[in-house]
Amino acid sequence: MILRPPYVVVVTAPSSGVGKSTLAGNLVVYLKALNEELPVAYVSFDAQANVGEMFALSSGIAAPLSDLQQGIPFEKLLTFGEFGVEFCAPPEAGCTAEVPTWLRKGLAQADYDGILLLDVSSDHPLLRAALWAADMVLLPVKDPAALSCVVDLKKAFIAGGGCAEQLWLLPSELGEGSRYRQAAGLEEFLRFAAVERGFQVLDEEFVVDRQVCEQAVRLAKPVLTRASQSPLHQHLRQLAGLILQQRQQGDFFRSRVARWLDDRQLPSRARRIALLCPFCQRPVVTGRAHYLEVYPARRRMLLHADCFAALLRGTAAGDFYGDSGGLLVQPAIATGGMSRQLKLLVFDRQFELLNSETISVVERSAWAKLIYKSTGRWLTELYQEKLLVSAAVPVEKILSDQWYKHFTAVRKRLRQQCREEKI
Repeated sequence: MILRPPYVVVVTAPSSGVGKSTLAGNLVVYLKALNEELPVAYVSFDAQANVGEMFALSSGIAAPLSDLQQGIPFEKLLTFGEFGVEFCAPPEAGCTAEVPTWLRKGLAQADYDGILLLDVSSDHPLLRAALWAADMVLLPVKDPAALSCVVDLKKAFIAGGGCAEQLWLLPSELGEGSRYRQAAGLEEFLRFAAVERGFQVLDEEFVVDRQVCEQAVRLAKPVLTRASQSPLHQHLRQLAGLILQQRQQGDFFRSRVARWLDDRQLPSRARRIALLCPFCQRPVVTGRAHYLEVYPARRRMLLHADCFAALLRGTAAGDFYGDSGGLLVQPAIATGGMSRQLKLLVFDRQFELLNSETISVVERSAWAKLIYKSTGRWLTELYQEKLLVSAAVPVEKILSDQWYKHFTAVRKRLRQQCREEKI
């Protein structure tokens, strides 16, 4: 059962010495500082990294991330650390690298509605597992010559269901000299070369800062607490703000649902249904929901119960719909009404009409959005299309074959009543 998986951010780099771990270890602190109520977790895949130096509050041993393969819930693996950041140990060496879906499958079962940041080197055997679980990828890059490696990372990310809009390059001043060091405008050339290859490049730059190196990095302390007046402090704050913004926008949900379907974590019938709620654009995979089917076109989608209740608020249908058998929505023009009106008919569980009303629909309103999302047309373009919406039931029930057989019986009965002009 899919619960509330974390938003997964992967920080990796095509070459060493560009500040990858400094970036990853600090971002979680800044994320927590910007939103104290948000759960934030950090995992370094480097077995040599001493995460405890920055985050541990006690000498307790954190469980390895690879325990997800043993069926242990993700939230049970975490240890609460300093600055409110949770963490667990790197995956164990014997973790299966040949099946890269193990990580995202395990995280899909997590009840952790927050952010998980993974710090992974580009040569780590579990890099693909991390990329295939990622909702966002950050790549600090210094040398334009490394862009060929970045291309490979992008291909691996997309092969695992990600999309180019979820991957960002961060120019970095850290690291060894570049083969382009003598060329003027190294950063400008890096940005130009990256954009030419279709990459998104952040405006921020990971800058060299002696104060940060001496007071934070060498002491394994966060920039926020040791060098809060440094230029790097502002860059980290902006990057953390970008991550929060990307998570809030929810553009990653479409690829996340596609991954769940590929991993067969949802019943087979889910492939025939649009699982993103047309109102909030978030997946409808758990809790109570409404099933909507358009006929004769047979388009199908799920609606969050709360979103649909908000839509019905203020209508007579909303008063009757709580314990009904279903709601039929049709363009009023089909029965003599106006072109910008909808007719709402509420039926009880015995298919008897409880209430009928006609409402006017304002352009670009929630009703107009529902009509367009479900039919592919605006209300003024409809005539014969009808929307049948079920009562709210658990999602797992909706996706069962038995429930759908019941729904088809309801649909058949209502279509017959429409043909006989009883409604």
